[in-house]
Amino acid sequence: MEYHGDEDIRTEPTERQLEVALEEVVECIMDNGQWPKKGRAQFDLYDYLNEELDSSYALEMFVATMSSNTQGLENRIERERKRIEKMLLDHLQDSDIVRDHAMEEGE
Repeated sequence: MEYHGDEDIRTEPTERQLEVALEEVVECIMDNGQWPKKGRAQFDLYDYLNEELDSSYALEMFVATMSSNTQGLENRIERERKRIEKMLLDHLQDSDIVRDHAMEEGE
């Protein structure tokens, strides 16, 4: 094999690689509460929500779980998951976490 000296140079990820990486990172956080799934968390959902949401939010959700209206709770959970996912997409859009993941997957 012929070496040219540029084998260790990492190219920037493409827009598509960044989009896929963002989706994967957010999905992992939504499913596991952190990024990455295992090991030391680089991003913790609990800490993020604790900083971004009013503290009464947790109490509202707790009260909703005590309700006998399970269909209403299911609808609220779905709405809240979509809202949090949107928040994460916006927050992590240009993050090092996403860029690093895109570069790792591109290798």
